[in-house]
Amino acid sequence: MKTLYIASVGSSAGKSLAALAIGSYLKERGLKVGYFKPVGTLPVQVEGATTDEDALFIAQTLGQEGNPQDLCPVLYTEELAKQVLEGGKPQLHERITRAFERVSAGKDVMLVGGIGNLCRGSLLNLSAPQVARLLDARVLVMVKHESDYAAEELLLAASLLEGRVLAAVFNFVAEQHQARLQQVIVPYLEAIGIPVLGVMERDVLLGSVTVGELAEQLGARVLCCENMVGLLVEHFIIGAMNAQSAIRYFGEIPNKAVITGGDRPDIQLAALQTATRAVILTGNLYPSDVIIRRAQQVRVPILLVGGDTLSTVEEIERIVGRLRVRQQAKVERARALWKEKVDLKRLTDLLGLKASGGARNAV
Repeated sequence: MKTLYIASVGSSAGKSLAALAIGSYLKERGLKVGYFKPVGTLPVQVEGATTDEDALFIAQTLGQEGNPQDLCPVLYTEELAKQVLEGGKPQLHERITRAFERVSAGKDVMLVGGIGNLCRGSLLNLSAPQVARLLDARVLVMVKHESDYAAEELLLAASLLEGRVLAAVFNFVAEQHQARLQQVIVPYLEAIGIPVLGVMERDVLLGSVTVGELAEQLGARVLCCENMVGLLVEHFIIGAMNAQSAIRYFGEIPNKAVITGGDRPDIQLAALQTATRAVILTGNLYPSDVIIRRAQQVRVPILLVGGDTLSTVEEIERIVGRLRVRQQAKVERARALWKEKVDLKRLTDLLGLKASGGARNAV
């Protein structure tokens, strides 16, 4: 059996979607694939057991069966951290190895999901390098590319992982960085023994969130159209201009959420005349009945928050990068992008995996 640990230099680098895309690809080739998340941060109750919400979603999407608690044997809670800080020594390594043995039984390959960045979990002796050693796993490093410094972060990761790096994938690469990355950085990394399997640009759909997720994270009150909160928001616009400019500007940007003061009915109406997924009203100022009726007519949820516009924008910027993947549209988009942009055949070869005779051809 082969074990691939999916780690990242920084947080929100696309580890969950990577696991889903790789797992789907390997299953298409007739391989028996399992998913395991040693340490989780999102406790959820299912079938009388506690596990991690992300791990459960990925396992279910990949069609994995078994005890949900084995999917994620350690939940990194404040209580657990306090226990360790006060001198407690929970047998976490043993808990992980026992659960991993059960989950991996009969599998050809196990995909292991990391949390946060390389150092997350160090307090528990369960950082990415420590877990990779514990499970004797090779590591795929997801690199969130924001500048050339990302390559240096990858080099540091390779050093910390002590020879376990199998390959890397650059994600969220801006268009202006593509050429230099492909022509200069990638050849350098390949030359020093770090295979780069793909360079993936920033994708609008994968960076989107649902209206419902926004409302939950912002602590917003949904004033109307509660049945439309499953819609995906791809862009965020601050409505701080005059109404005439707003209508023209809003009309150029689809699938957006408009953030504006609750005392700006002109901007609110302008937003409701264009392809808007939600209007976020700040300052805890309730809109007029005219606005509510218009929103109901065009089926656009209105969210009411207590903070001012600036603090609301800052909060959205903070939460968007870490909102979890739950929409099937995102899963399908990730699968398609990985097949197009990432050399999954090379990944399979590097792992030493061979497709079974009953494998189907991938698209």
